[in-house]
Amino acid sequence: MDELERQLRALTRHLDASELFYVFTGELALRMLGCAERVATIDLLVNLTPNERAKFLNFLGQEGYEAGSRWRDPVSFSRKAGGACLRLRSAGSAGDMATIGRRVLVTLGYVSFFIPSYEDLVLNFFSDGEADEDLVARIYKRFQNYLDMEYLVTCAKERGIYARFVRMKIRAEK
Repeated sequence: MDELERQLRALTRHLDASELFYVFTGELALRMLGCAERVATIDLLVNLTPNERAKFLNFLGQEGYEAGSRWRDPVSFSRKAGGACLRLRSAGSAGDMATIGRRVLVTLGYVSFFIPSYEDLVLNFFSDGEADEDLVARIYKRFQNYLDMEYLVTCAKERGIYARFVRMKIRAEK
């Protein structure tokens, strides 16, 4: 088991034991789809009440994570023992809740956890500005036969990214 798997095992055990709804996004989700080689930052989107947030932050402290600032979301943590950094973002929008609700179970080694659906990855990369349109177009092209286009179009319109989505779709289908 490598260092990333150890980190994920501790995180997912706590998240699952606390019955929290979450997804890992960013580089980790891309790695699970075969679109990235390494993971320098573990991006975690989780639905937390204020009480659950305090408990989760205490857990992270016990696991050796140190936060830069706990006052603004997302909160970035470095790990004393090394390994990938953790970026924690609390679910706060309807789009975030839809992403968590449509999550997909994946496995890395002996660790199982949730990542966003293909559709939500495409939408979130646009909405959050996490990836450029070329990367999103490659993901779209790779998984276009599995995408729920009605969901993509509806959500792109709701999030105000429909024009960018159409440009990316045209680029991917060339």
